[in-house]
Amino acid sequence: MTRARPSALLLSAVTLGMTGAILGLGAVAAVAQDLPYERAALTIVVPDVTFEDMMGLPAAADLARAGGAGLLANADEFQLPATPGVPEGTPPGREEFLVLDRGSPTLDEEIRDAVGSFPADELLVLLLSQDADGIAPDGDELMPIVMAVGAPDTLFPDDGSQGSLTSDSTRRAGVVSGADVRATDVAFLGGPTEDFAGSPIEIIEGPPPFELHDRYLAQRRMYVPVGGAAAIYLAISGIGGIVVLALGTRAPRRVRRAFGWACLSVAGLAVGLLAAGHLPELTYATVVPFVAIVTVFGTLAFAPLEHRDLLLVPVGIGIAVLVAFAAEAALGWTAMLTPFVGGSQLDGGRFYGLPNVGIGILVGASLWVAHRLRTSAGFALLVGTALFAGLPYLGSNLGGAATLFAGAGLWLAVRERDRLGTLKGVGVAAATMLVGTALVLGLHAISPVETHVSRFEEQVDGPGGVIDKIVDRLQVGFDLIASNPLALIPVLGMPLAIWAVLRPPAALRPSLDRSPAWRDAILVTFACGVVAYLVNDTGPAAAGFAFGLGLGGLLGVSLLSGDGKMGEP
Repeated sequence: MTRARPSALLLSAVTLGMTGAILGLGAVAAVAQDLPYERAALTIVVPDVTFEDMMGLPAAADLARAGGAGLLANADEFQLPATPGVPEGTPPGREEFLVLDRGSPTLDEEIRDAVGSFPADELLVLLLSQDADGIAPDGDELMPIVMAVGAPDTLFPDDGSQGSLTSDSTRRAGVVSGADVRATDVAFLGGPTEDFAGSPIEIIEGPPPFELHDRYLAQRRMYVPVGGAAAIYLAISGIGGIVVLALGTRAPRRVRRAFGWACLSVAGLAVGLLAAGHLPELTYATVVPFVAIVTVFGTLAFAPLEHRDLLLVPVGIGIAVLVAFAAEAALGWTAMLTPFVGGSQLDGGRFYGLPNVGIGILVGASLWVAHRLRTSAGFALLVGTALFAGLPYLGSNLGGAATLFAGAGLWLAVRERDRLGTLKGVGVAAATMLVGTALVLGLHAISPVETHVSRFEEQVDGPGGVIDKIVDRLQVGFDLIASNPLALIPVLGMPLAIWAVLRPPAALRPSLDRSPAWRDAILVTFACGVVAYLVNDTGPAAAGFAFGLGLGGLLGVSLLSGDGKMGEP
């Protein structure tokens, strides 16, 4: 037997000691790695799943009992980040993202395992879907989202009622935006959310929005046929009115009157298409008769005024339209979720407030009323309507407010042109628009709730940012025209209509000369349509009904003026 040297024994002892220390530290690290985080966020994405299919998953249904479920608009605004944006010093893995295959036979178990095994004392779970191929089935652009918060082992209850979701981005029960997803994760983890376009999602009482989703799908199926029929009616009324007016006395009296009332019915048709969103059921059997009744009776109800003064008819129609919009604002603009003219607020462009398609309707209705008032009273009416369109808790539409403030200034300038002159009149119009718009911007800046306008203010950085925004908005309008060439009709028609009012042909001259105030109201309506196109991102939509009510009023009164008296107030 060989005797070990003392130096060799010492080296072996040191080696064994270091190995043990390393193994011990590894065990401690492994235990530490398994320790739960105090708070964590887990976002699970299952592509190409509809709302109904997602809620049909038992795991999703159970999560909704622990929290709530909703519709996700603008789902593409959520992008899986390469590096989680969490506060400095946050442990890795506190915010995790997982993508699962919807075709997996064990999808339900995979969701439960991912949540139940997550090492956290309190876990935020967001289960959502996105349209991976860009082709939404049946035009359904609303994706499902489910949210729950709590200890992982408590997030799949077997019973209890399911909740719903909302956020300050949408202000709609059951609806959130794709930009809200990251904002929700980061806010839950205690991080700053100022750099995120969205707002944290909130769980609220109430069932998931199954009914709202059904109405949205019905509106998507019917929108083009109903809107197309309305467009054909307007085209027949407008073109027919021009032809009949050109024929003069050669056209039968009944034909002249029929086309005259059809032209004046533009406002009633617009209100009917918007208000149809309130119907309990959205079917052709309910929508078509409703729109027809509102259009016909909402116009002819004011026919008795013709015997006193024909120009009281557009005044009565205008007042009815303004009352209808005030009632819609009081109801929270709920008809705009599923309207049959303009885009649905569920499409994500504007979740609340006055839609751009309503700007032209308000312009025309206000001026139809203003022409019978004193100039100062008409100016006040237009300013009040502008504030209605722009204030944070009413219309919340900056472009609408700017358009109507411009209309107020133009009305004052045109009606007082003999006193003000051209240059002062232009200055009054510009000053009214700028001061009014600045007032609306200031009110939104101090609003306790973030709005479309306050987000616009945050995104604009100096004069260069304003110019970029204007260019972007004009580009959106060009894109709309490219996708729908019919949108060119009001864009090209308004300059021609303005020229026709300033240099009226023989067929239009009698009615315009008999009432200069009515002529000025039509002129300012068309001018506001030009402004609406320039200051709104969906310019053709904003200008469309300004052109429609301007042309409808011009033709309708001219066609009916041979039978009724007209007089200045």
